[in-house]
Amino acid sequence: MKQFKDIVVPENLEKLAQKLKKKAELFIVGGYVRNSLIGIGGTDIDLASKLTPDELMELLKDTPFIVKEKNKRLGTVTISVGSEVYEHTTFRTEEYDGTGSHTPIEVNFVDDIRQDAKRRDFTINCIYFSITRKKIIDIYSGLYDLKKKRIRTIETPDFVFSSDGLRILRMVRISSELGFKIEKNTYKIAKKMAYRIKDISGIRKREELIKILQCDKKYTISKKHSHIRALRLLNYLNAFTFLYSSVSKIKLNLVKKVPSLRLEALLVDMIETIDPDCVEYYLEYMLGQKGFNFSTKIKDYLINVVCGYFDAINKLSNKEYFIKYYDNFENIGKILAKDSIFLFNKYNFFYKYIKNYHIPIRIKDLKVSAQDIKKCRPKLDNKYYNEILNNLLLKVFDGEIENDKDTLIMEIKNYDIANN
Repeated sequence: MKQFKDIVVPENLEKLAQKLKKKAELFIVGGYVRNSLIGIGGTDIDLASKLTPDELMELLKDTPFIVKEKNKRLGTVTISVGSEVYEHTTFRTEEYDGTGSHTPIEVNFVDDIRQDAKRRDFTINCIYFSITRKKIIDIYSGLYDLKKKRIRTIETPDFVFSSDGLRILRMVRISSELGFKIEKNTYKIAKKMAYRIKDISGIRKREELIKILQCDKKYTISKKHSHIRALRLLNYLNAFTFLYSSVSKIKLNLVKKVPSLRLEALLVDMIETIDPDCVEYYLEYMLGQKGFNFSTKIKDYLINVVCGYFDAINKLSNKEYFIKYYDNFENIGKILAKDSIFLFNKYNFFYKYIKNYHIPIRIKDLKVSAQDIKKCRPKLDNKYYNEILNNLLLKVFDGEIENDKDTLIMEIKNYDIANN
């Protein structure tokens, strides 16, 4: 069998372990141990011991090690020294509420490493390394699975997935990042329990989906199209049903062809599979607070790009199209070109024409602003400002008037609210 690599421990971490030695043994656990053993990097160092946050703060008071609470209820703190930051979690047991929400309803700190190990997800993530003894503690045969390049749950899959639906998404991601196969029963039960994904918060779904879309870039051993493998696994597990989609399987078309815009292309693929009556409304729900909970800025950008693609497919008129989508057309065009080179060339011709000849296409391109309207017509309700500016923009774009401040001011003074 292939020999595992050594686990390298930073000097400051060695000093920390020695400092805590009289009170508790300090362990590295999780991705750093796993990755070190197979000879790759790319993950933070997570620590564990029986010490509580309060005990750590007391023991490390007046030392170079700075302890800050991260989640006291879960026993999680950060320990920093210089530019190095480590996360430490107290050995604990957890109880859940019967959903897959990822949040335990009860947490108890314990001294026993075996009890702590029982709350973890997969055997390859449950290998502990004692810093002082330089010894591996492998309670669930993670080393064997690591050699087999296999992902398997520590306890029965029903037990592991029932309390935390996020573990199903993590299983897909880790499998694809490392190129590991999923143990047969683990996969079978994950498919059966994929409905647990719906209980995860939108933020966690979003974070995991973005990581999944970057699977091929995570490690040196990650394969070129591992993100597509991950998306196919989500299809096989019928997981998209619980990721704000109306269908269980998505046609993975454009996401394969546009590696620079994976999320945008996947959203297009999702919409094309679902075919909702109103694309913008569906995206607003899926990407908003009740869905993946993107920030307003990112959500609006994603909606603009996806709607821009579909409005191009539906051959929206050039003027309407570029007034709405000019700012994001370069990204829309990357997706559109992979689906219809004819439509891409058509819209791209006008995009370049507008750009090269500096034709005003956005309100900010006008030589006047809302402040000018306020000065010209101080008694006018500001709810009409956008209406006036949009009207001016259309006239300038159509060549009816010049984009000249004096000309536009005259138009503002003569603008008839009642007849527009």
